Amino acid sequence: RAVLRALRLLLAILPLVVASRGSAGTTAPRPPASLVATQGAPAADFFRDPALSHLHLSPDGSSIAGVATRGGIRWVVVRATQGGPVRFLAKLDEPGQSIRKLGWASDERILVSVEMASPTAIGIRARQSRLFVVPLQGSKARYLGRSWPYHKHSQWQDQIIDWLWGDPDHVLINWWQPDQNGASARRVDVRSGRLSSLVRFIPFVTHWAADHLGQVRAGWGAPPSRSGYFLYARVDPTEAFEKLVDFDPFAEAGFRFAGFSEDPSKLYVISSDETGRDAVYSYDLAARKLGALVFGHPEVDVESLVSSRKDGRLLAIGYVTDRPRLHFVDEQARSEQAALDRRFPETTNRIISRDRDEVSAIVEVSGDRVPPSYYHYRRGSRQIDLLVDAYPELASRTLAPMQPVAFQARDGLEIPGYLTRPTGAAPAPLPTILYLHGGPSTRDVWGWDPTVQFLASRGFAVFQPNFRGSTGYGRRHAELGHEQWGLAMQDDIEDAAHWLIARGITDPRRIGIYGADYGGYAALMALVKTPELFAAGASLAGVTDLIAMLNDEAWCRSGPRSEQTVGSWWSDRTRLRETSPAQRADRILAPVLIAHGTADDAVHVRHAERMAEALEAGGGQVETLLYPGEVQGFVDEGKRIDFYERLAEFFARHLH
Repeated sequence: RAVLRALRLLLAILPLVVASRGSAGTTAPRPPASLVATQGAPAADFFRDPALSHLHLSPDGSSIAGVATRGGIRWVVVRATQGGPVRFLAKLDEPGQSIRKLGWASDERILVSVEMASPTAIGIRARQSRLFVVPLQGSKARYLGRSWPYHKHSQWQDQIIDWLWGDPDHVLINWWQPDQNGASARRVDVRSGRLSSLVRFIPFVTHWAADHLGQVRAGWGAPPSRSGYFLYARVDPTEAFEKLVDFDPFAEAGFRFAGFSEDPSKLYVISSDETGRDAVYSYDLAARKLGALVFGHPEVDVESLVSSRKDGRLLAIGYVTDRPRLHFVDEQARSEQAALDRRFPETTNRIISRDRDEVSAIVEVSGDRVPPSYYHYRRGSRQIDLLVDAYPELASRTLAPMQPVAFQARDGLEIPGYLTRPTGAAPAPLPTILYLHGGPSTRDVWGWDPTVQFLASRGFAVFQPNFRGSTGYGRRHAELGHEQWGLAMQDDIEDAAHWLIARGITDPRRIGIYGADYGGYAALMALVKTPELFAAGASLAGVTDLIAMLNDEAWCRSGPRSEQTVGSWWSDRTRLRETSPAQRADRILAPVLIAHGTADDAVHVRHAERMAEALEAGGGQVETLLYPGEVQGFVDEGKRIDFYERLAEFFARHLH
């Protein structure tokens, strides 16, 4: 083993870069420029804040609001739909503040949802959110809502149930009540911030929904002491709520709320009981009976419903096969989408905002090789005009196509994924990075991904496997990942690497692995489980100790669900130790890059510190990047750019 370690060190670390730790932001020195792949646009072109984001039409369609970044400061901006100067209305410059969404309360007021850290007196890491009201004229921008004592948990006050475009002075919000472990539905006056309760509090209901008329008619949540889901609903807003379902999704049949029908006596719900894949059904509230199948795909889960804000009718149902797709229920919506797809045939074209009368819209156009751009679309004339390119510096670049592929894991399970090969690269086999998604209850999707394109521009092939435990491919694919962290889920990643090698795509001596959150955990665990397979690995905000994770307050709040998906910190502690990278760091041979934000409230920075300490204690090669005040996902664009520059440099040293 000592000889093997010495050989790997000799081959992989010339010249050796000695990592340093300590204060936040301390990093290893940068390598000589000759070691860094120089093709492609600079990292800043991929990872700076977009030129304009969160675009929304005003209710009357006359104005467009959005968020622009200038000099590192985010501004709420507005301009006339037909053109003219951009007005900078209000800046959002508090440290660590991120923007969740933006919309119009009326033609005269914009609401911005912002999220920030919420320090607590007893040391619990938490986040809080507020609504920021920005008038177009006159008075200054200000926050709505109230401050709660800091000993409470997350203070969520920005979850809008309905914008109430028929009432210019109010919106409906989901008002989180941490002292009661649930939420109530409230009307908030956007002029004064005054709140009035609409729905009586029901224990453990955490989300409320309103129909197209602004009537709150459904609420759902989960019991704190067991894994479960329950749904309340009513036909008429004057009636009491009735519980429609209360079940354990891991063990029992049931359904979840998906949306309202224009008919108040019917809902749309999602269930996987019949086919093993999420499908949309109607539900008759009057008869308390599950109705007919509306749509289900034979291979994948449905993902979303698209409904008319004007009259509540269902327009389309979204799902993802090789790429995002829509099944249309409404013929007018089908025709409208067909016109957009003829204009932009190689991209995903989404209507992201409409005016009150649904005659004018903003369309987001993006694809694997096309960064997002935004267009103004008029339904009657089918006229469409460019508003803005979100990443104009990349408009003239030749970017790499993302290819849907699939392979068989060792037990025969089909694992879908996406392969991106660099443009203009030398013939295969290529240096390759396995890029693993977080969650793990999510999936990678075909489309614009700046990380994929940036790494491909540096000469790397990039492979994104949707290993077992990923969602979107039916209940079985997801449940096969339960209690398989570091085990069968890890086997899928190893099998992906061997598949790439066998196909002649990947140079077996130049395979790297990288991920964030769960993906960071899986990247580190791959270095533990198959130390000879990977030449380098990187983790951003990765979990490194499963027992510590399950004992963390963020995971403790998920209770029974985490036990069913990961395991019990007590009864499964032997397995959890064996599948924790920080407990097995002595097996790692490859150089490791670890990065983490010090204010990460989802995965504590202690995970990075413990991993780095364990690697250093065993003589491993580790570079540690700690970003002060950063949460998961990089709010600050300067730190985001710095990380990806260093990530590319790290892989250039060890894979090229």
